[in-house]
Amino acid sequence: MKFLLLPSITILILVLNHNIRKNKNKDEKSVKSYLAREDRANSARRKDLSNLPYIEVPLNTLPLDITLNDEKKQLQISNYIKEIRFLSEKKMLNLIGVSNTDLKEEYGPANLELLTVYDQNYSRYIRNLHLLAECIYEEYPEKAVAVWKYCLNIGTDISGTYASLGRHYVDKNDREQFMKLYDYIPSKTTISGKTIISKLDNLKETFQ
Repeated sequence: MKFLLLPSITILILVLNHNIRKNKNKDEKSVKSYLAREDRANSARRKDLSNLPYIEVPLNTLPLDITLNDEKKQLQISNYIKEIRFLSEKKMLNLIGVSNTDLKEEYGPANLELLTVYDQNYSRYIRNLHLLAECIYEEYPEKAVAVWKYCLNIGTDISGTYASLGRHYVDKNDREQFMKLYDYIPSKTTISGKTIISKLDNLKETFQ
């Protein structure tokens, strides 16, 4: 038996070494490819940003003048509303899934800082919208659902928004609208995308 084991162990070691070398070569090629792309991106010319699809805040349709019976929640939403109004005067871009290298290649490294600020403004905007909807849902469910659906339409990847809408549709036993939530996920392969899918899958099992 010992004599039979030796060749098997030798073959296993050879296979492992081959796979290690193969993966190492792939990793080296990936690093070289990335560095070459970064070098090209850092040399890209600056482009005009005036015609990008900036997010416009629909101040006339969002429930920003709402009053709640719950004083604690009213105090909370006043802060969210203040932030939303503040951001309505700022430029916002949904850059979910777009890397810094992508941005530099497309618009030039000189624009990276500005684009990052626009992306951060968008993230703050959808977060405050989600929190606003959470606070008003108990007293104004239709208005809250409208806010969440608007967030989906402008590309949010906040898992809580999908989960909140999912629970709403489960409570209403509206499987059709529930299943449509999967279509709004910006990217199903990212961490946030997988988190959203996991939450929706768990909720889907609660349908009667």
